[in-house]
Amino acid sequence: MSAPQLLPLDRRWYRELLAVAALVGAVVGVLGLVYLGVTGAVAEIIFGEPRTQVWSGEWWWVAVTATGGLAAAALRGWWGVPKQVPGGVAVIESGRVDYRAALPWVGVALVSAVAGASLGPSFALVMLGGGLASWIAARRWPGNEDARLQATMAGIAGGFGGAFTSPLLGTIMVSELGPVPRGKYMQAVVPQLIAATVGFGLYFAVVGTTFLNSFAIPVEDFAPSQLLIGVVLGAASSLLMITFVVIVKVVNLAADNLTHPYVRGGVGGSLVGLIAVALPLTVGAGNAQLTAVIDNAATISTGLLVAVLVGKMLAMALSLATGFIGGNVLPMLFVGGTAGVIAHQIFPSIPYAIAVGCMLSAVPAATIRAPLGLTAIAALSVGLGPVTTAPVAAAVVTAHVVTAAIIRLIKARTPVPAVHA
Repeated sequence: MSAPQLLPLDRRWYRELLAVAALVGAVVGVLGLVYLGVTGAVAEIIFGEPRTQVWSGEWWWVAVTATGGLAAAALRGWWGVPKQVPGGVAVIESGRVDYRAALPWVGVALVSAVAGASLGPSFALVMLGGGLASWIAARRWPGNEDARLQATMAGIAGGFGGAFTSPLLGTIMVSELGPVPRGKYMQAVVPQLIAATVGFGLYFAVVGTTFLNSFAIPVEDFAPSQLLIGVVLGAASSLLMITFVVIVKVVNLAADNLTHPYVRGGVGGSLVGLIAVALPLTVGAGNAQLTAVIDNAATISTGLLVAVLVGKMLAMALSLATGFIGGNVLPMLFVGGTAGVIAHQIFPSIPYAIAVGCMLSAVPAATIRAPLGLTAIAALSVGLGPVTTAPVAAAVVTAHVVTAAIIRLIKARTPVPAVHA
């Protein structure tokens, strides 16, 4: 029997790390509150409450998003932001945040958010929390890789504190995605939970809620057949995510033909705005829009929801390919949740909460290596209990496995070019 994993409280740097985690959680809680407050307020002034009717957007939105694309291109040029910026998930997986690049990248993300880009705030929160913690670690514990990594992960968890329904969600996702060795899990997760809890407490004390909404969906009693439903919805989620990947690749190829960054930003912004005019539910991160879809599902046709689903994926791909910066997690939650509503409308025998919960989590889980965190998101945001979460877990696992199998099959069938000496 192995010895229990103890916290290294005998090491001064770790004791200091616990205090730094609380400090970073507080600072990032305030920064996240400001970031989400500013972007949310400006976006609401410009785009108003979510509109569920087709072609109910305002045509001047196109000018706003085009201007946003030009502004993002200008800021990227002035601040030296590279063409390829890693996503928030990739940053967490790497375990490294360049604090010198954090503020410029967050600045472009802020402009992208207020301009209506179809992206979320998770990237900015990762850079704010991880950047601040990395900066402190570089000065307080130079050369200590353990301290740097664990501080960075704690800072990111603190940034997620107010964004998700519970501080536990941000901690779980960071601990799953981060590169902390298994043998150091406990000593890493404790400062993460401290930072996330402090950040959550500050955000909730001011706002009275969290950024990710809880959805009012009636939950039916669990039936064993729902596990099979979860498997089927998980496979469908994998296919939906692969469709999105194909859309991203096609849009990237088209955007590569626009070599001048201002042209690319202006054209991309205009197209994102045009999609928003036609389908206003595609605007922004998608959190408020998903609430509108779920609350008004009885009055929205299946055809319109399918159009919104495709429009959202296209708007996300355009936003990423033409110079905007932002996160993918919340927009993909919108895609998954909307797909769940569609599944329930087509197959009413699938319980509403199960359909939404399964696809809400399984769509991002198809490519994001955080099955526990994504399952917990459905459990908390949809209001599923311990038993009714089982189909969601089945969907999440199925989506990830099916996606991995399809990718492996594609790679096996792709011929490797011969190398000539």
